[in-house]
Amino acid sequence: MKKFISTALVILVVAVTLFAAGSKEKSGTPRLMLSNAYYTAPYCAAYNPSADRTATELGYKLTVLDGAGNQQTQLEHANLAIAEGYDGFLYFPADVDGALPIIEALNDSGIAWVGVNAYPGDKIHEVGMKYYVGPDASSHGHTMAATIKELFPNGCRLVGIEGTAGHMQTLYINAALAEDLGKSYQWLDRQDCNFQAEVSMAKMTDMLTAYGLASKGGRIDCIVSHDGGMLTGVISALEAAGYKPGDVTIIAMGSNQVLYDSMDSGWLTACSTQDPVAEAALAVETLNKVIKGTATPGWTKLPTPVAYPDTKDDFNWF
Repeated sequence: MKKFISTALVILVVAVTLFAAGSKEKSGTPRLMLSNAYYTAPYCAAYNPSADRTATELGYKLTVLDGAGNQQTQLEHANLAIAEGYDGFLYFPADVDGALPIIEALNDSGIAWVGVNAYPGDKIHEVGMKYYVGPDASSHGHTMAATIKELFPNGCRLVGIEGTAGHMQTLYINAALAEDLGKSYQWLDRQDCNFQAEVSMAKMTDMLTAYGLASKGGRIDCIVSHDGGMLTGVISALEAAGYKPGDVTIIAMGSNQVLYDSMDSGWLTACSTQDPVAEAALAVETLNKVIKGTATPGWTKLPTPVAYPDTKDDFNWF
């Protein structure tokens, strides 16, 4: 009788286990989590839906959480994904310097995960980030330099409207420009504008007063803006000084609607692009490969192709 009861219990346990496994296979969907530090940013208004679409296409359910620019919040997200048995985690960091506790928690847990977008790709091995998908700020600098050389093969005189001094993007872009542009490309002035349109307008106004545009008897052949927000300040300064679209070559970087509109209106000559739709899809696809054990460790770089007014409709803008 005892043997019969024991056998019955074993059969019951096996049946329950098989039933649970079968139920999960039929109704359960593998789950991914994206902790996005810049959830409300315009870039992520395109990034998040693209990640969700790609996850659905690959058979996953994606939960996107707002990191609110706070590493402690993102650590809580990582711990939640680990505790609840998520199949994979995408980490879009708020702050490079505060990322290590989250990276350590993810690595210690064994969960499949990928860092995305806002970490210096050349630093990932130092902090134990095995997989990273994101843009390369240096690539933007190289794309802009190549475009400048294409438009001015014999050299030109430039001014720079740059981001915050010491910011990773500013440093990497400037290093790439310095590497690619020779002595025939002369920088008349370069100003840190803290990614703010009102600052860039004031700085550009000062440069126009000091140098003027080459097309109107001055010296500036080309203006280089490190993002679309600052470009609005540049255009405002040019308009206030009485200049028209086409009076000067302007090169910028990014993929927001401001840049598209600036090309459409004739102000912006060319733009090194960064596609949030493609980036998010690539991040989810890479995480899927990590889960399946087919991913190649290292940095998967997002391309930064150049857009011109006549090719702008071939790109995604946000």
